[in-house]
Amino acid sequence: MAHHEQADLRSELNEATNTDYRLLFETMSEGFVLCEPIFSAEHQLVDYRFLQANPAFLRGFRVGGEVVGKRFRELRPDVSPAWFAQSQPTIETGKARRFEYHDTRKARWYQVHCTRVSSDRFAHFYVDVTGLKRAEQHQADLLDELNHRVKNNLAIVASLLTLQGRDAPVQVREHLDAAVARIHAVADLHADLYRGARREQVAMDQYLRDLAARLTQSLATDRVKVVVDAEPAVVTLELAVQLGLVVNELVTNAIKHAYPESEGGIVAIRLAHRDHALVLSVSDSGKGLPAAGQGRRGLGSRVVNAFVQQCGGALTATSDGGATFEIRVPWREPTAPAASEASLI
Repeated sequence: MAHHEQADLRSELNEATNTDYRLLFETMSEGFVLCEPIFSAEHQLVDYRFLQANPAFLRGFRVGGEVVGKRFRELRPDVSPAWFAQSQPTIETGKARRFEYHDTRKARWYQVHCTRVSSDRFAHFYVDVTGLKRAEQHQADLLDELNHRVKNNLAIVASLLTLQGRDAPVQVREHLDAAVARIHAVADLHADLYRGARREQVAMDQYLRDLAARLTQSLATDRVKVVVDAEPAVVTLELAVQLGLVVNELVTNAIKHAYPESEGGIVAIRLAHRDHALVLSVSDSGKGLPAAGQGRRGLGSRVVNAFVQQCGGALTATSDGGATFEIRVPWREPTAPAASEASLI
């Protein structure tokens, strides 16, 4: 093939490729903009200029082709520096990233994909995820309603047991009171879920504080003070239920039996995370544990051991100037949902 024929063929191929790219650019449903970064003297991204914007972007944001050539701050002078901070790592490293943007003016949600095109160009793809966000919100609303109803139903059951226990013999009343305490421990979890942002995860540190406050109030004791020293830790709902019932049993038992009636003291709840494990302990400085073979193994003891085993943990009990129960369970903090960028622009 002659040299000029090869050149003509390459030209035709390039033209066909450019036509394909232009067709994709014009017809794709995702918004696309090609941008030129503008840096400060400290090399911080402070603005960018639109070099290209496809029809989907113009339609989605209800702007015209006049945006091409303009700086972003000309269109949105109130933009937050945090918006530019989302794109700077991609421009510097070339590693693509994505984040969310809530267009409050038009009530639309977008997932923004940022990618570096060249040393002085980067691009944003805007994928409309409004339908997905609305579905997620609907599901969250249903879960909130479910948690609210479960909490109310548990409160009714606890009230009925309390009424039943008023006329029951002392031994029966004690068992009913213990059952009520266990119901309240689960109800507290649903209250935490109902008011929290993470509807399938529980802030264990705050839950322990709420649980301690309720136990102190429900057992109506001035002799024994319950204190909580908990590191922040987010756990799954299943693990929170198990640990909550364990703490409920241990603290209730310590308040009732650790100190003589004429004396008072402290019951301490501690939570820490060490080497991919949660370490939870309940301790007092009271009479200590009975010697082996003394005292019976009640329902509370069986509940504690059963739930520790269910969560794959290990329980140790020591008695040296009081009693300490320590539970160690495997733990990795659940992945947090992607942060919303609703306030960035």
